Amino acid sequence: MKQKVRPDSKRLDEKAPGRAWGMLAVTYLASICAPLVQFKVPPLANWLFANFAAVGLDGATFGMLMSMLSIIGVILAFPAAFICRKFGLKNTVLVSLACLCGGSVFSAVATNIPVLMISRLIEGFGIGLIGVAAPTCVSVWFPPRQRGLALGLWSTWVPLGCTLMFLIAPGMAGGNPGMAPKGYLTVFWFCAIFCAIAFILFAAVYRMPEGKSGDMGIEGTFRDSLPYLKNRYIWYLGIVFFALCSCTLGIVTTFYQQFLTAPDPFGLGMSDSLAGLISGITMAMSLVFAPIAGSVSDHLKPNSKHLIATGSGIALLVAVFFGFVPGENGMACLVVFVLIQGVAGAFVAGGCRPMAPMIMGGTAMGATMGMAVLQFCQNLGSAIGSPLFGALLDSFGGNFFMASCVLQIPLLILGIVFAAILRPFHGNSPHAAQGHGGHQGHGHGHDHAAEHQGEGAPVQNA
Repeated sequence: MKQKVRPDSKRLDEKAPGRAWGMLAVTYLASICAPLVQFKVPPLANWLFANFAAVGLDGATFGMLMSMLSIIGVILAFPAAFICRKFGLKNTVLVSLACLCGGSVFSAVATNIPVLMISRLIEGFGIGLIGVAAPTCVSVWFPPRQRGLALGLWSTWVPLGCTLMFLIAPGMAGGNPGMAPKGYLTVFWFCAIFCAIAFILFAAVYRMPEGKSGDMGIEGTFRDSLPYLKNRYIWYLGIVFFALCSCTLGIVTTFYQQFLTAPDPFGLGMSDSLAGLISGITMAMSLVFAPIAGSVSDHLKPNSKHLIATGSGIALLVAVFFGFVPGENGMACLVVFVLIQGVAGAFVAGGCRPMAPMIMGGTAMGATMGMAVLQFCQNLGSAIGSPLFGALLDSFGGNFFMASCVLQIPLLILGIVFAAILRPFHGNSPHAAQGHGGHQGHGHGHDHAAEHQGEGAPVQNA
């Protein structure tokens, strides 16, 4: 069967219209709501224990307030793509913001654990939706040569939101629970109001590009979207994302601060404030290097873009031997680790995401399904990486370095291998990737959903 040229190959010489950057800005503002809401809990731990310990909040329950969001993200990733298809990208983002706002309101009025858990469930639904819809809202406005930079800028949403919340939440809550026992409510209401403002702005400003289909085929069903998942290369990219995010998000982001504050012989015995500052610096480096990664991706040929993921995986593998190192060499290793981890972690997000729309053809639905795969794999990595590392940490008697080596090294090797073979395009032009449904000689397995998106005028012009 003659292969169909993907829509992106016709847009290689285009430039994004001026309005595209405004759409990126308003989408970014909406996206920031998700990490603000997600990470409002960790910096308010002392306030929450002071107010909810009497009604059953313990360490395990507190952990569930965070881990359940990743689990919901795993469950929701592909239904989110269908929701985008059924109701449109803009409407999906608005539903997400409504969930984030409503969840924050629920958490602010919660007086017991079940209501607090329900609030996190609602917030998790919103986070799962926006993680799929928002990058597609960005990608449809930008042609291939500028999409990497745009998605690289957008990919700073989590580190910025996380860093901001860790910095502002304690002060906004009154400094400590002894001085302001109900201070956490100020933060919860702030999140609700911020989400409401973002809802209004996104509803008023965001538009789909002229000629693009905002509903992506509202007459279709979830089944119509499934042929996109026959593209084996999006799963290669997903495995890379799973492996690298398991290490960066599931292990380092979750446990490195605990290592810094742990006493000898397995930790560095730092104060909470200093450990928080170091962790914040590591996350904040993504604000600079994720956009750089996206820009680098824009300047690479299609079949060379995998080098970013490959290089990031190798750098993270090197970082393993400098991370979680206690004792007299600990501080020297810390400096090397923070530099490598901060830069390589940023390149994972900024370099991998721009590949998804190109692999899937550049159509709105293809990009959405590609982002759904990455969101699924990212959340799966976080949901699996954290408990596995915790179990290994217990089995090694609190030895962070041993637990890190045992888990991170095989995961990173897995990611590097799949990144190295991620070359989906014929030659160096983004034609139909091998492995897409119907393009490997499956006869009647032709990708009707892709054909519908690839042939129509709605997907040809930015």
